[in-house]
Amino acid sequence: MAVFGPNKRRKIPVPKRHGVRDPLKKLAEREAAIKDKINNPPRERDVQEVSNRFKKFVQLKEQTRNHASNKQRTPHQHQQPKQRREPKRSQLQVGDSVVRQLPKEPEEAFLARASKLQQDRVTEAKFSSKFNVDIERDESTGAVRLKKRKTHEIDELLKKKAEEAKGFKKKKKAKEENKKLPLAEKKALKKQKIEEKKRKEEDKLLEEYQMDNVAFGEVVDGPPTLNTKPRRAEKLEGAPRPGQKRLLLHSLLDPSKDEDDKQDSEPQKKKSKKKSQAQQQQKLDLKGKRKNLPVCTRMKLEREQQSVIELYRQMKKSKNQGA
Repeated sequence: MAVFGPNKRRKIPVPKRHGVRDPLKKLAEREAAIKDKINNPPRERDVQEVSNRFKKFVQLKEQTRNHASNKQRTPHQHQQPKQRREPKRSQLQVGDSVVRQLPKEPEEAFLARASKLQQDRVTEAKFSSKFNVDIERDESTGAVRLKKRKTHEIDELLKKKAEEAKGFKKKKKAKEENKKLPLAEKKALKKQKIEEKKRKEEDKLLEEYQMDNVAFGEVVDGPPTLNTKPRRAEKLEGAPRPGQKRLLLHSLLDPSKDEDDKQDSEPQKKKSKKKSQAQQQQKLDLKGKRKNLPVCTRMKLEREQQSVIELYRQMKKSKNQGA
């Protein structure tokens, strides 16, 4: 409860008034509010406008009058026979032409006809772009007429650039040259191309082996070292010493020494050949009936046999020559 007394006064809640902050702004707002109420003369001098309320009253009066007149009319007057509403036929626009559904035509047949027409239009567009032609169609008669397009310089330049990029000109020139060449030269060119192709493939393989791509962190081992020598290699006396081996480089540096080495090697080869021949002569046939005979008798028999064979051969030769 509130306490009233000489020292306690009742406090009434009232909005605080801080005074006019912007008097000009407040004045402008006030004038805008009463703008239509003052200094607003009528548009026409001798005509006084009717109030909106009176206008609404007049409209209602006219509506009631019209409604009463419609009721007084007989039902047979101005009555038109009802027409059957035809079902809405769907239609589609394909390019410039409009395809309408025929009466009693099912929806599937109509859509199939429209899709076929669209495909025809697409093929016509491709044909016109390929041969630089415009297709003019008469919708009423269905007649089709072709008309050549006007060429632009920019289009021609773009076409030339595209052909150069694809390399059509080079191919045409190559074909013309091939036509002029005779058959033998054509075959030679063909062989040359095949050889060049093989060389390129070999070069590619070599490049693969030459380049070693070693990624970070991978371990690469060196080539293997061969400790064993080939079977027919020259044996060196003692341990191998630097400068003793006869390499191909020595022949370029000192050709005279190389010739001396060849001369020394030739008699050694002859000696080895003679030894091998002597060994072959000493080897005898130890098979058959003569294996138990002594060596001297066996050699005699072989010589006699060889002489008889030679005589027989000579007789044959003489007979052939006489005939």
